Amino acid sequence: QPTRFVTVTLPWVAAAAGLILYLVTLGRWITANSLPTFAQVSGFQWQPVLSDPVYFLLTLPLKLLPIAWLSAALNVFSAVCASLVLALLARSVALLPHNRTHPQRLAERSEDSLLTIRAAWFPLVFATLVCGLQFAFWERATASGPEMLDLLLLAYAVRCLLEYRRDGRESWLFQAVFTYALGMTDNWLMVLLLPAFVVSLVWLMGFSFFNLRFLSRAWLLGLAGLGFYLLLPLVAVFHSEYPLGYWPALKYLLADQKNTIVGAWQAAKDRLVLSTL
Repeated sequence: QPTRFVTVTLPWVAAAAGLILYLVTLGRWITANSLPTFAQVSGFQWQPVLSDPVYFLLTLPLKLLPIAWLSAALNVFSAVCASLVLALLARSVALLPHNRTHPQRLAERSEDSLLTIRAAWFPLVFATLVCGLQFAFWERATASGPEMLDLLLLAYAVRCLLEYRRDGRESWLFQAVFTYALGMTDNWLMVLLLPAFVVSLVWLMGFSFFNLRFLSRAWLLGLAGLGFYLLLPLVAVFHSEYPLGYWPALKYLLADQKNTIVGAWQAAKDRLVLSTL
């Protein structure tokens, strides 16, 4: 079945190819970009960690490794996240509908409006090549840092929305909400894109979005994901060398993310003004 191969098998093939590439070209040394992450995970940083709670939790088992292996283990973690991003990208491209124009509706008569021509594999391969071989993506995929994990959370939320469009199961939407909320605690950009995510939910669900049952469950799952904001301030209270009060640590975390968003917004406005001059 060519459609099943494109939508199910080919994304994993793309992920495996990307993982092999990133492992072969994996960084051997600590770089300027990966140094802060290495210092945080290894415990060499004397200040408590107050950012990227999801990354902190997932890399916590790596603290058990010998210090000589830690840098390579963090790099491998980034490579695995990057390969999973490529798998989700390929799956998302395969799930894109092809019934948006009149000629498409005449030519593509499959039940799910998925692309069923012989060359249906080409958009997936092209998308993964463009993304996976892009220099900034490859650079982050072969060195430690939370960026690949942040991108993985965003990619999974997008995939869940496309899965819901295909089969209509609400469980996909709940997964998307929880994952997106997790990503907001790690990455300020997902906070900035929150209105676009909500608009996407309304666009997919229509008036059923305003169902009280759905809104209450989605709200609770969102709060559960945002609850990761509370993790690192709690850890900071028990920091051995520089303990912080819980509320000062939480305020610092939220203020730091807010200042980053405001700074990025101001920089974007300045670039827009300069481009019009």
